[in-house]
Amino acid sequence: MIKIENDKLIVLINEYGAELKSVVRKDNEIEYIWPGTSGSFKKSAPNLFPFIGNIANGEVDYPVDGERKILPMTKHGFARDLEFKLIENNQTKAIFELTPSEYTKERYPYKFSFKVIYELKDDILTHEYIVENMDSNTMYYHVGGHTAFYCNFNGDLNFENYYLNFESEKCRLYKLDERNNAFLSKDFEEVDIPKKFNLSKEKFKKDALVFDGMKSSVVNIKHENSNHGIEFIFENLPVLTLWTNVDSSEFICLEPWAGITDFTENSSKVEDKKYIQILNSFEIKRYSQNIRFY
Repeated sequence: MIKIENDKLIVLINEYGAELKSVVRKDNEIEYIWPGTSGSFKKSAPNLFPFIGNIANGEVDYPVDGERKILPMTKHGFARDLEFKLIENNQTKAIFELTPSEYTKERYPYKFSFKVIYELKDDILTHEYIVENMDSNTMYYHVGGHTAFYCNFNGDLNFENYYLNFESEKCRLYKLDERNNAFLSKDFEEVDIPKKFNLSKEKFKKDALVFDGMKSSVVNIKHENSNHGIEFIFENLPVLTLWTNVDSSEFICLEPWAGITDFTENSSKVEDKKYIQILNSFEIKRYSQNIRFY
């Protein structure tokens, strides 16, 4: 594990997947990140690249050097399951990088650099992605987070005592297609997100809630009887997905995505994927999540 810390927070990151594994405030000793030690969700905060969610037909069709190339791809991409290289580390900052290997070349045709950066500033952890196209071809991809926040403030593991605080607004809600329970239905629902969004396992009995078109990029995790919480801010990540497991696990995932899981009707062509990100040759793009722990 790689450790960074300041006078407020202690953070642990696994080089496998460049995955955030622990954030503890020094003054209250609260663990804010789901440890993945019980229930069926064994990860804590996987980084998703180069695709989000389930993949139509389990393969992606890319334009490469004037031709088409079809390669296999797994759910949420391969970055979460690979070892990153630690390229910079000091007391308050760590930078991890994933670059092509023989394994990735069999699944993704582009030369790329995918950096995951963690940096502490007071009680805020900045969690950034930098994607660089190191190829002469135009590069297509998705990128996003999947952080599971531990619902254990003041030792209270009752999930229903927690809630999300949103800016009250209208947006689109996508749900899984009941015909296959793996891909999204394009029949979205226009919803009003309440300012206070109470958490319950019942809301997730059909899996994740995928919100698209939100104007605000700020959400707080709060507890009915605690002053502790999390302020979560995301940039350049237009989709916000909420998810928890309906088993006894006590966490809520906040998943900001530049991308979205495939729809039932999706073709395998990479250009047809909703929110597909495009980088021209040697272009770079940055995405960020700022998480304040209080």
